[in-house]
Amino acid sequence: MQRTALTTVVAVVAAFSVGLTWSWFTNRAPQGVAVVDLDEVARQLGRDAEMLQSFQSQADLLSNALKQVQEKTVAQLTEYKKGLGEDISVEEARSFQKLQQAANIKFNQLRGEADRHLSAHRQQLVKKFREDAQPLARRIAQEKGFATVVTKNDSFLFSFDETVDITKDVVDLMRSEMPPVPATTPAPAKSEIQQASAEIPAQETAAQPADSTTR
Repeated sequence: MQRTALTTVVAVVAAFSVGLTWSWFTNRAPQGVAVVDLDEVARQLGRDAEMLQSFQSQADLLSNALKQVQEKTVAQLTEYKKGLGEDISVEEARSFQKLQQAANIKFNQLRGEADRHLSAHRQQLVKKFREDAQPLARRIAQEKGFATVVTKNDSFLFSFDETVDITKDVVDLMRSEMPPVPATTPAPAKSEIQQASAEIPAQETAAQPADSTTR
């Protein structure tokens, strides 16, 4: 009787221990680190080509706007110089030189603004893609029992086990839940550079010289 009772106790304790172990593995908090290659995700989804197209479109618009500014500036300065006639005084020459310098300064400011605008546009494209990928990568990681997700692109990963790579899962989930890449990228809104192309160098060359016959 005692042996039977002891056997029963041992069996119950063993079963209870197995139950605790199973419960710990199935209900424990997520831990570990998952890895995702965002460059590969973007490539497989065509988002890299989409971002490049949008960036190039914006670069072309800004380049054309700056070219219009430059051509308009040269035309206005040329017209101004013609109005001075052949006999140019020292004072008129200095005035024209100041106009040239002012126009160059303004153009360089606009070129700097174009560079900043283009850089901001690129950062916005990357930010939008990351914002699209982040919640889906987090969901996949949690489903697989990982507590943290790092990107292969930003982190100093010397090595990692392929079993923690969730890149393909992120691609599949984004492909199924995100809208398809549009065939063409909508034209970006007009920037300050484009708007300025209709005005430069208004303040510098607005005051045209009097006709040479009246000087």
